Amino acid sequence: MKRPDPSEWIERDSYRKQILATEETIGFDGNLLQVVEVPPGEHVEPHYHRETEEVFYVLQAGGTLVIDDVQFSPTDGEVIICEPGDVHEVFNESDQPFRILVFKVNLTDDDTVWLD
Repeated sequence: MKRPDPSEWIERDSYRKQILATEETIGFDGNLLQVVEVPPGEHVEPHYHRETEEVFYVLQAGGTLVIDDVQFSPTDGEVIICEPGDVHEVFNESDQPFRILVFKVNLTDDDTVWLD
């Protein structure tokens, strides 16, 4: 059994993340588990990943996702899979943080392409 210690919160321009398990603790190269939190009023700019697939599990709804020009507001417990090349962005126009558990598969260095 493994019980990895989460990282401190890592602040970004429009969101923050906490790494829960790395590829070393998971035991498979290229995998990562993290929580992403988008505060009220913030927007995560459009981007995509060349190789990485992301599995999103909505912990706390309230945000809007746009994936390949399809806009939707997921509910608590919803699962969304973002494949390599899927352009995605996040808006939080609610008054609560929007929290997503993100499992990254096939994670590689310098894989994110920001479009704005």
